This record gives sequence, C-alpha cells and structure tokens, in this order.
Amino acid sequence: MDLMDSATKITTKEDFIMFLKLFYEDVARNKGKWENLDLVDFLFAMERFLSDSTERSLVVIDFKPTWELFAKILITSAIYE
Repeated sequence: MDLMDSATKITTKEDFIMFLKLFYEDVARNKGKWENLDLVDFLFAMERFLSDSTERSLVVIDFKPTWELFAKILITSAIYE
C-alpha cells in the first residue's frame, strides 16, 4: 500500500502506530526515493514544508490536528526539498 493512501485511512492512535511501522519500513526499503534521510535534514524539511504551506499552495492541506495530518507531514518531510 502507498504511504499516502495509508495516511488517508488514519483515524485513531492505533492506525497511526501501524502507519509508523509502514513508514520506517519504507525508508529501509526505498532509501533512494527519500530526499531527507538524516534527522536534521528531515526536521528542517518538515519546518520548511509547514512554513511554506499556505492557503494558496498547490496542494491544499487541512491543518486541523489529526493523526492523518501528522502522517502526511512525516511523508512530506521525507521528500520535501
């Protein structure tokens, strides 16, 4: 299952825990697809993504805190440049 597809199905803490398992398995299998492998780069990308995201962004994200949102932020932080 695609990580973003799995993120859209998260509604509970338990769902998020299962997502995290898929997330770290994905980095182990697909390191070449990840832009930000080291923690400092990953956290910097997360900060940039959240700072750059506005109502006028190409991809509109509802920033109401949910487990799904947390998962989407992690996914985006892995690849955000």
